[in-house]
Formats: sequence, C-alpha cells, structure tokens
Amino acid sequence: MKSMRIKSKITAVAFISILLSVGLSGFSIYLYVNPILSRQIVRDNQTIVAKIAQQVSYQLEDIVNYAKGIVVNDQLQLLLKKMSTTEGFDYYMNNLQLETVLKEYSLLRDNVIVDMIIVDKNNKVLEMNDVYSGSITEDWYDNFRLNAAYNGFSMKHIVTNNTNTLSRMTVVTYVMNIYDKQMPDVYLGKLLIHINWDVLVKPMITDASLGIRVHTLDKDGHIVYSSGPPASELPEEAMNPWTSRESSVLKDGQYYFIESIPSSQWKVMGIVPQNKMNANMKYTNYVLLSIVLICLLIMSVLIYPVVSTVTKPLMKLIRGMRQVSKGELNTTIVVSSGDEIEEVAQVFNKMVRDIKSLVDESVLMEKKKRELELQMFMYQINPHFIYNTLNSVIYLARKANAPDIAALTRAFISFLQRTIKNKPEMLSTISEEMIYIEDYAQILQYRYNGRMKLEWQVEENCLEKRLPRMILYPLVENSIFHGILPSQREGWIRICVSSGDGLLTVRVEDNGVGMSAEQLGRLQALMGTPFLQEDLDHIGMLNVNNRLKLLFGEQAILHIESQENEGTRIRFAIPDSLVQQEDHKNV
Repeated sequence: MKSMRIKSKITAVAFISILLSVGLSGFSIYLYVNPILSRQIVRDNQTIVAKIAQQVSYQLEDIVNYAKGIVVNDQLQLLLKKMSTTEGFDYYMNNLQLETVLKEYSLLRDNVIVDMIIVDKNNKVLEMNDVYSGSITEDWYDNFRLNAAYNGFSMKHIVTNNTNTLSRMTVVTYVMNIYDKQMPDVYLGKLLIHINWDVLVKPMITDASLGIRVHTLDKDGHIVYSSGPPASELPEEAMNPWTSRESSVLKDGQYYFIESIPSSQWKVMGIVPQNKMNANMKYTNYVLLSIVLICLLIMSVLIYPVVSTVTKPLMKLIRGMRQVSKGELNTTIVVSSGDEIEEVAQVFNKMVRDIKSLVDESVLMEKKKRELELQMFMYQINPHFIYNTLNSVIYLARKANAPDIAALTRAFISFLQRTIKNKPEMLSTISEEMIYIEDYAQILQYRYNGRMKLEWQVEENCLEKRLPRMILYPLVENSIFHGILPSQREGWIRICVSSGDGLLTVRVEDNGVGMSAEQLGRLQALMGTPFLQEDLDHIGMLNVNNRLKLLFGEQAILHIESQENEGTRIRFAIPDSLVQQEDHKNV
C-alpha cells in the first residue's frame, strides 16, 4: 500500500468498504424485513376480508334497522289487527292498504329491496296477487316456520318479483316478527324483506389479481356467496359459532381469514393459497437482492470518478501555486468539486486577485492623480496678467461712469482668486465656497438678464465644515448651462448642505430641462469609468466624480436623479470632519 499512488489507495479502500457495508446491510435487511413482510402480507389479506365484512355488515344492519321501523308503524299494526277480525270486502281493502304501505317502504330502498310481504300469525301470506304464498313452503323458510320467535336472514333463494313484471330473482330474505306495540306478548305476524342478492354480494367481489377467494356462510354453514369453488374441507374455526370475530388459520397449504358479522351471524371467509403469499414474498426478496446488486454496481462505477474529483483538483492547485511563485499573477484555478478543495481553490484565486489588485491599484492611483492635476491645470492661467487687465477694466468703467461693469469685473476677480492655483486635495469651508459661487452667479446674472435664481439651504452648524475646494462650481455650472438655459424659462438652483450620521451631505438641484431615462443611463455609465473621458458636455461632472472617488472612495461618488422637463438632482456625501493638512496632499 505504501508504494501505491493516492488514487489507487483510495479506490481500493473505498471498494472494499462499499462491498462489505452493502453486503452486510443487505443481509441484515433481509433477516429483518422478511418476517415483517410475511406478517404484513397476512395482515393485508385479513384487512381485505375485514373491509368486505364491514361493508356487508353495514348493509345488513341497515336492513335490520329499517325493518324495526316498519314493524312499529301504527298504520301497519292497525291493518294487521283489523285483518285478523274482518272478512270479505273489508279484508280486501285492508289488504290493499297494507300492500300500499309496504310498497312505499320498498320504494325508499328500491336499490336494495326487491319486495316486502307480511305473513300473518296463521302463517298466511297477506297479498292481493297469489305470488309469494308458495315460496314460504320452501326450505329457506324452514327455520322461521318451525321457530316462531326467530328473526334473521335466510339462505339465498329465488322468488318471483311482481314489482313491475313477473321475473325470477335471487334474493336473501330478512324475516322479523311483528308484535303488538300495546301488548308486546301478542304476536301479529312476520315481515319478510327480500334483498337483492346481486347488490348484497357486490362488496364481496374482489379483483382476481389479488389471488383471494371470498366465501360468505350463513349461521348454518350454507354458502351465501362464493367467488370460486369452495374448499373441500373448511377449518373448524370457520364453522364454530363461538369463533372470535377476527381469525386467521393456516391449514393444508391455505390461509383462511375469517370475519364474523354479529347482526346476521354470517361469516366472511377469505382463502389465499400459501404458495401465492410465498410468491409475493419471493418477488419482494428478488427486488431486495436486485437493489443490493444495483447499489454495488453503481457504487463501483462511481468510485473512480469520485477519486478523480479529489486527486485532479489537488494537482491543479499544485500547478497553480508553481505558476504564481514564478510571478504569473493572472493565474486562475477552476475547480468545481463542490467540496473543501473547491473552497481552497476559491481562496487561492481570491488571494492572487487581491495581490494583482493591490499592484494595479497603486499604478492606477498614480495615473489618476496625474490626470486630475492635468485637468485642474486647464482651469489655471497666468494670474498676474489677468489681474492687471481686469483692474484696467475697472479703472475705465469708473472713468466712463459704468458701475455695473465695475461690479461685474470685481466679482470676476474674486472668482478667479479662488479658482487659480487650486489642487485636487485642497479644502475650503462651506462659507468660502458660498462666496465664490455667489460671485459666479452674479457674473451670469449680468450675462443672462437674471434668468436664474440661486438659493442656499445650509444648516448653521455646517458653515465651517470643510469639503474639497471648487467641488460645487462644476455642478452649478452644469445646472445652469445644461438645465436652466436650454429650458427658455426662469429657473432656480438650490444648494442644500446637511450633516448627520458622521456625513456631510451636499445636494444641488435645479428645475431645468432634466434628462430622459436614456440620457441619464448614458451619463451614469460614463460616471462608472475610471478615467477621464473626452466628453466636453460633462467633463466638469466627471472631474468632480473622480475627485470624490479618489479622495473618499466609492461611497462618495455622485448620485444623479433626473426627469425630463422637471429638473435634475445631484447628491454626494463625504466625512463631515475633514481637516486641512499643511502640505495640502492628504485629507
């Protein structure tokens, strides 16, 4: 084993372990499950017989309860009493009324009941048409004829049905004695309810594929229903009247499942050959064995790929580490094993990306600083020449008695003094920013005849807080030239400054032409680029955005909201406790 490669070691150990575990597990499951399945199959067949007996019992009990309601009917009892003392036409009319009462009761259960008749105390059938008189002389009525007090169900027999047309039907008859409600000891006769045999035995009909034969026996052992040839010899338990309600017997290679129906003293017996049940068990055992073999085969086939998913990623990691050690920082390891090795590969890739990012970030930072300084240089010109020229303009304006020109020029000089020699890192207070923005707005008021109005909403505690110098000018300029002037209407620019949660929030709003969703999307995409773009329309905003990102990180970039023909809102947030450094290099 020591000289084997790791893949061979893992494969051998895994295969032996799987073989032993699956084999022992399968054998243990067989020993445990086999008797359980055997008992379950017996219980399943017994449950089938129990359900059949329960459904038959419901039908028989319903007939018994129905008969109890009929025999106490006041009209029926009165007619029986009258017919025992009348003759001739009165007897005929009473008999007709009696048949009408029974017909009404029959119609309420016409799906089960074939017909009803009354046999008086003299053992005479009370009927208008002589249909059933001969039937009570047959064998099925012997028990009721010999035992006047006996109530119960007969064996199956054939009667002539006179409901609509004369027809012979197989029935089971329920016989109940009728006693006088006023004097319970007075016997009035018997109620005979012929029950449709086909409807009664319908719950006893089972699917042949179940392999179970159903036999129903009455209290005397006569067969009421049989789904196949009866057994040559029934077990003693099936014939014993004191058999418990639930019983199963194995005799002569057959299982007998016996269920009693107390209301009728019938027994429902299911017979299943033992070889049929063994066949079910054998099929289950084959299935279990097949599952074990398939598991062994599948696991054996999967061993090699599983081992490869462990060893191949390890080799990738080793090769990747060797490349990084040579200085190849673009190395990426792709592992999709979904386990700890994949996590190690992801950590390795992140480590390499972080190293490369740090190197690239330092280079990019220096490049962006150089670009910003170059861009700020675009706003700077020789101050001495400008100041001398503008002072000459003021002198000429005074000499020509033109105070507006002098005021405009002074505002321009003040504005230039705050913009020239500006660096990206330099800071100024909010109050200082307000001065040069006011000067700038005054200059444009002269130029555009007062078409814009400048509003300030600055919290008092924010006046001395610092922000990057000249950071507001490009935003105000953008609002004027791209928002208000194109709108051809009077406009306003509102600058709001507030402090909270350690941040200084600045918002510049206008009521200009705004931007469409497409224009806003292009501008936001432009803001996301790391370098300055040759976009003369938005170079000031790009400059501001890059300065904020450079000085304070991604959380300080510009957030722009705009709706066409309604205006634009630009917002950013920076730390509210900035301190001006002596060398003007860091914030």
